[in-house]
Amino acid sequence: MERSYIAIQGLLDEFRDHLRLTSNDMDAILEQALKVGIERSEAEIGKVIALSEFSGVQMPFSQTLSLRGPIVDVTSVKVDRTDVPAGSYTFDKWSLTFAEGVDGDSVELTYKAGFEQIPSMIKGAIFLFGGRYFNNPTDIPEQIDRTAAANLLRPYRTWGEH
Repeated sequence: MERSYIAIQGLLDEFRDHLRLTSNDMDAILEQALKVGIERSEAEIGKVIALSEFSGVQMPFSQTLSLRGPIVDVTSVKVDRTDVPAGSYTFDKWSLTFAEGVDGDSVELTYKAGFEQIPSMIKGAIFLFGGRYFNNPTDIPEQIDRTAAANLLRPYRTWGEH
């Protein structure tokens, strides 16, 4: 699934302040570091953090689709390129389930997932990971020291929730 961040500018402004940068000259690099921090934090807790739109095609068709969540809204569902009315499926935080009678070969889906308000402890972890990557861009994100950030993220980890 392709991902588009919906509301990253506000978080980027906070990240710039966190790093005590006073200009936006480095925003392209800063945004990349922020995305590393977000995705590294998401890997730690098993949830989408930054509100994002996901879209793509899933094959083969399945009656229940497990998705990256928490899902906030489903904006478009097509089975074999035909729109599926909202009453023909349900969704919860982690999945979309089709009603009986809906069948096909492929599902084209667009949905929004993530926190509408990111908790402060999660922001702290994002900024730790992102700041470390910003200052050391040759580091591999998976090798960035995660002790302090992991401690901030621990209360938000998914333990068999989906």
